[in-house]
Amino acid sequence: MYRIALDMMGGDLAPQATLEGAYAALNRHPDLRLLLVGDEAIIRPMLASYGIKGALADRCELVHAPDVVTMADKATSILKEKKGSSIRIAAQLVREGRADGVVSMGHTGAAMVASKMVVGTLPGVDRPCLATVLPNTKGLPTVLLDVGANVDSKAEHIAQFALMGAVYAEEVLGIKSPRVGLLSVGEEDGKGTEVTRGASSLLKELDLNFLGNAEGRDIWNGKFDVIACDGFVGNSILKSSEALAEGIVQGIKESIMEGLLTQVGGALIKPAMKRFMKKLDYAEYGGAPLLGVKGVSIIGHGRSDGRTVGNAIRAALVACEHRINDRIHDSLERLLPQATASES
Repeated sequence: MYRIALDMMGGDLAPQATLEGAYAALNRHPDLRLLLVGDEAIIRPMLASYGIKGALADRCELVHAPDVVTMADKATSILKEKKGSSIRIAAQLVREGRADGVVSMGHTGAAMVASKMVVGTLPGVDRPCLATVLPNTKGLPTVLLDVGANVDSKAEHIAQFALMGAVYAEEVLGIKSPRVGLLSVGEEDGKGTEVTRGASSLLKELDLNFLGNAEGRDIWNGKFDVIACDGFVGNSILKSSEALAEGIVQGIKESIMEGLLTQVGGALIKPAMKRFMKKLDYAEYGGAPLLGVKGVSIIGHGRSDGRTVGNAIRAALVACEHRINDRIHDSLERLLPQATASES
């Protein structure tokens, strides 16, 4: 039985979306127990109407949190002004051992601060990183990290991102000996900034399947399974990719509706379009794991609906089942013994 703390108040569509996601996850995973963290006066009366009753309700515990972090709040507000916020209390449950992981669709910065400062980081991890899974043209996942947790990374940080991403790809996504790349401006060795060149040198010394520099196109062509970069660059890629995918889909829909012939053709390709859109849909993965913290932390999109929340909870469960934190710690200890020794 795995226990996941769900931030019920986080996200643009909360608490309706989080309740829908909780119901879906409880139905799908009999080994799941949820700690529903939010304003009890709002949440409790809504449980039964969203199907969380009887045996499902028995696997839930409502944990009261009087405050909510809004988009107008600073990420660090959870440390002082809003200690009673749902994301802060959810993270505290992980720190206290009452939950194995936390899932939030709310304020991304606050969720990262809560994970890093309240839950804490693994020994040997200089900076946790946010990973995302992107579809490539071979129909397989590509792990890109960091996508926003750090915007001023040093070479050693990016090397750690690559290591943690490789562990995640192998343990959670089932990719044996994942091919690791370092995002740069050219595939030739020595290309890039001083930081990327330094990270490349460090990665060559590690027992990873490191293939060298990756260019922007390699995120999508399936040449690499894991691509590491600074969080500023990764976040820019992620946001532009989301907008591009939405634009492509909308453009295709508008073109199909232009005339009778294209509408007929559109009806014929509709099944293929659905499969294509599913590959581009971030909801399929639920949320991005923050790797390097002591408990599992999944941070989702603010616009997440119930299906997305349910998939984010699933992602947290999979990370728990594969003991992703133990694997990351073991890899750091084996490959970077000097780092973990300094934390002992």
